[in-house]
Amino acid sequence: MATLRTIGALVVAGALALPIAAQAQSPANTRLADGRDWQRSSPEVRRAYLAGVSNMISVGARYDAKHDPGQTDTFSQRAQKGLDGFTVDAAIQTVDAWYKAHPDQLDKPVLSVIWAQMAKPRLAE
Repeated sequence: MATLRTIGALVVAGALALPIAAQAQSPANTRLADGRDWQRSSPEVRRAYLAGVSNMISVGARYDAKHDPGQTDTFSQRAQKGLDGFTVDAAIQTVDAWYKAHPDQLDKPVLSVIWAQMAKPRLAE
């Protein structure tokens, strides 16, 4: 099964799938996809979103490594390290479970849930 890191080979457009749906409802077109957007999205859109996020993190980490080789603690590098080994299915289950357990926090961005529930805890190890 592909990990979030290797799924990064998929199309960057996947990262846009969920936010585009979110922006269509936002007059300023500036907000991040949140729990309401996540819950309204099909499994395919969720997968595409996560593939796109993974790709963006991978590209960012590679860019940072190339343009600032002495710096190993950029956000993209930390996110890549913290998410390494997670499958897309595990990420979907984690995000689904978090929003189910916190129905009063559907305004929290999906990326914030991914960071707080998946990446950050592994970085503390």
